Amino acid sequence: MKNKKLLDEVIKKSVDFTTDTQVFVGFDGFIDEIIHVVKERKTTTEYDRIETINDFSERIAESAGLSGNIEFMPIRIKLGGNGPILANALMKLGYGINIAGALGKTRVHSVFAELAEKALKVISFADPGHTDALEFLDGKIMLGKVQHLEEINWVNLLKKIDLKHLTRIIEDSRLFALTNWTMLPGMNSILKGILKILPQIKHKPLLFLDLADPHIRMEPDLIEVLNLISQLEKCAPVILGLNQRESGLIAEVLNIEEDLLTIRSVRIREKLGLSFLLIHPVDGAVVATREESFWLSGPYTPRPLLTTGAGDNFNAGFCHGILAGLSPRESLVCGVSTAGFYVRNGYPPGINELVDFMRNWSQNRI
Repeated sequence: MKNKKLLDEVIKKSVDFTTDTQVFVGFDGFIDEIIHVVKERKTTTEYDRIETINDFSERIAESAGLSGNIEFMPIRIKLGGNGPILANALMKLGYGINIAGALGKTRVHSVFAELAEKALKVISFADPGHTDALEFLDGKIMLGKVQHLEEINWVNLLKKIDLKHLTRIIEDSRLFALTNWTMLPGMNSILKGILKILPQIKHKPLLFLDLADPHIRMEPDLIEVLNLISQLEKCAPVILGLNQRESGLIAEVLNIEEDLLTIRSVRIREKLGLSFLLIHPVDGAVVATREESFWLSGPYTPRPLLTTGAGDNFNAGFCHGILAGLSPRESLVCGVSTAGFYVRNGYPPGINELVDFMRNWSQNRI
């Protein structure tokens, strides 16, 4: 493989990895219902699924002016939301988890039970949203119900935990991940609150942000959050993670005309003044830093078992690499490998599983 030397170096550095590092993740929470769309039912238990988003769109278009019937086949129910999925992946890699968000207003919902039981601290102050995740071989369609997430804001957070305790958790965490801005109308209030805390603390965490497909938000809202992210960078190093579609929207808002992802990543990073800019399409990923922009082709599979959460697992793997002292290039290997394991197995890898996966990839066995 093209980057075998790089991959083998990451394997060498990962074999004996252990950590007592704490991370803090917030602020969404979803119940994900993974669904196949039925193309043709053969028996009560057997069916052919619609395999691509384009085929699904054509099935819908056929019903225009006529109406139609489309069958959904639920496959599994799992914890969801960018925050919980990211936290769960980091927990599997050995990190101590502090998590806040919409895991249940009066009690933690059972879908988050294992995560909550193993977490160091759980701050839950809203009921979770619900996502019908339509899985296809070339991606997924997320149908979200988000009414409870309006309660996720700075005022309600401080009703659940006092400012002094919150500040201590942030200072004790080496990574602070703030995810799913798009689905959280009150997220900007939280970012503004964090901006007041960061200058007061001595040990500042690495900040990770994921906007999560902001196409449904108004452009002035998007411009505001991008300005807030730039302000956060003045307090602590920021990683902004984007998928390919998201990067196109951000580039458009920032008046950047560039289709090549290695260059687009550089220009977005420069415009926002960030430490790290990630773009992760399905077949690889690029990281831009102040020193370079580097593309890595990933361990792509045309027949994934599960794609919902793949981006969050990529983000977890990359953040793990940076926290473990790896270079941005090496951290990119961890990111695409964590995602590659996840889409094939339907769950995030532990560190030994991640190393085995990278070995198999290095030896062209996947």
